[in-house]
Amino acid sequence: MDNAWWEDCVVYQIYPRSFQDSNNDGIGDIPGIIQRLDYLKTLQVDAIWLSPIFLSPMADFGYDVSSYRDIDPLFGTHADVELLLKEAHQRNIKVLFDMVLNHTSKMHPWFQESRLSKDNEKADYYLWSDSIPNNWYAAFGGKAWTYDSLRKQYYMHSFLSEQPDLNWRNPEVVEAVLGELRFWLDAGVDGFRLDVINCIVKDESLRNNPRILGSRPRPYDMQRHIFDRNRVETHQKLKMLRKLMDEYGQRVLVGEIMVELPGEPELAASYLGRFNDELHLSFDFTLASTPFKATRWKTVAKRWYEAVGRHRVPTWVLNNHDLSRLMSRVGENEAKAKLAALFLITQRGALFLYYGEELGLPNSKVSRLALQDPLGKRYWPFHPGRDPERGPMVWNTGEGNGFSPIEPWLPFVKAANRYSVENQEMEEHSMLCYYRTLLHIRKEDETLRRGLTSFVETSNTNVLSYCRELQGQQRLILLNFSKRRQAVTLPSFAQKGIQCERIFSTHEPLPEFTGNGMESMLLEPYQGLIYRLIETLEPEQ
Repeated sequence: MDNAWWEDCVVYQIYPRSFQDSNNDGIGDIPGIIQRLDYLKTLQVDAIWLSPIFLSPMADFGYDVSSYRDIDPLFGTHADVELLLKEAHQRNIKVLFDMVLNHTSKMHPWFQESRLSKDNEKADYYLWSDSIPNNWYAAFGGKAWTYDSLRKQYYMHSFLSEQPDLNWRNPEVVEAVLGELRFWLDAGVDGFRLDVINCIVKDESLRNNPRILGSRPRPYDMQRHIFDRNRVETHQKLKMLRKLMDEYGQRVLVGEIMVELPGEPELAASYLGRFNDELHLSFDFTLASTPFKATRWKTVAKRWYEAVGRHRVPTWVLNNHDLSRLMSRVGENEAKAKLAALFLITQRGALFLYYGEELGLPNSKVSRLALQDPLGKRYWPFHPGRDPERGPMVWNTGEGNGFSPIEPWLPFVKAANRYSVENQEMEEHSMLCYYRTLLHIRKEDETLRRGLTSFVETSNTNVLSYCRELQGQQRLILLNFSKRRQAVTLPSFAQKGIQCERIFSTHEPLPEFTGNGMESMLLEPYQGLIYRLIETLEPEQ
C-alpha cells in the first residue's frame, strides 16, 4: 500500500496577516494567498497551513475564535476559501487549517450562553468555579481564573482572560468540536494543525500545580504544569478525533505540544499514540533552542527519532509564528542558516517551513510602542513578544515590497529589498535558489524522503554525519558546524565495496574521494554535502 502523503511531506506555514495584502488595507488575506500559489508551486510544497482565519475579536490575532465556521472579514469570505481550496488543489497543494480547540473567544456563542446561568444547555461547556479553586496561572499573565459578573462565578483560561478554556470532560463539548471539524472536512480541507492540543483536558479535581523553586519573570513558569495539561484522558479524546479523520481518508492531524522546557520529545511522540492511532504528526521544538553545535544537534535528532520510532512519522521544524526566526537565532549568518536548511531537508518525515524562511528572513525590529502581541505587551523586555517573527513577506523592491501599497500592520525586516523574492530569483546563490534546489533534490530522491536515518561516527565532533537508507540505496550527509575548516575521517567504505558520488555541496565542489581506506576529507567552514553511496562489484583491496 502506498504511504500516506504526509509521511514525507513539505508543509509551508502561512501567517495570513503577513503574507499578501490584496485589498490595500495593510493586512494579508485569503485572496492574497491565492495570488501567490504559483510561487508556492515553485517550492514544490505539498501543503500549506494557514494560521487561524476564523471570525475573531483578535485579542490574540485569531487564536481567540468566536465562530469556527465563519471567516473573519479581515481575511475574506467563504467564497474566497472555496476558491483557495480549488486553486490549491489544482496545483496539487493541500490546505490545512489551524484549529484552536483548547479554548474559544469569550465572544463565542457557546460561552455567551454558558455564562447566562448554571443550568442552561451549555452551562458546562467551560470550566466554572464559585471561587478560585487552585494556584494555576495563565500563560499570558495573571491568575488562570477570571470572575464573570453575569454568572457570578470564575472561569478558567490558560491564556488571555478573553480565551476561556473548553470543558473537554463534557461529552457534548467533544461532539460539538467534532461537528466543527466535520464542517471543514466536508468543505474539502485536507487536515488541521491543532493548537496546544495537549492542554485540552484538565485535572478533574482541579488540584494545585507543584511550585518550582527559583525566580522567573512569568509566574506561569514557576509551576510544573501537571494538572492543567497532559492528562491521560487527552489520549482518549485524540483517538476520537483520529477516528473522525479516518472516515475521510487522506486527511491529517498535526499537533502542537506545549512543553515545560525545551527537550521533551518523548512527550510529543506520545501523542502519536502507541498504535499510531492519535495524531498523525506532532511537533518537537527542541532544535529551536539548541546551540548551533554538531554534537548537540545530533543528540536532539537521535532522541527524536528514537522517541518516534520506525513506524511513526517524525516532524521537523526550525521556524514558526511563535519562534524567533532561525536567521536571527544564528546571528544573521547565512552560511549557518543554509547548513541548518540542509539538515532539515535531509531528514526523514514531514518538514514544516515558515513563510520567508526560504528567503532567510530575520526578525523584524518592533519597538515597544509598536508591540501588538499581548505576550510582549505584558512581559517586555523579559519577553520581546512574537511580533518580530511575524513581519510581512517581502516580494519585490517596489512600493510596499509587493506586500501592500500602504503601511503594513507590522514593520518589514530592516533592509527588506535585499531579501525580496524579486532580488533572490536573479541571484544564482541566493537563499531562495538554495531552498528550491534542495527541495527539488528531496522531491526527486525517495531515499532522502523515506529512508531510515543512521548516524555515522566520525573523527571530528564539529562534523555531523548521517546516512539515509532505503531498499539498498544510501545517501551520506556531512555537515560542518564550525566556522573553520575541519578535517574529518570517515569509516572505510572501501572495505564494503562502496564508492561515493556527490549529489550536492554548499560550496564549490571538492575532489571526489575514492574510498581507499579510512578517507580523510577537509570541509570548508559551514560546508554541507550529500553523497550517493554506490556499491561496486568487488571491494577495493
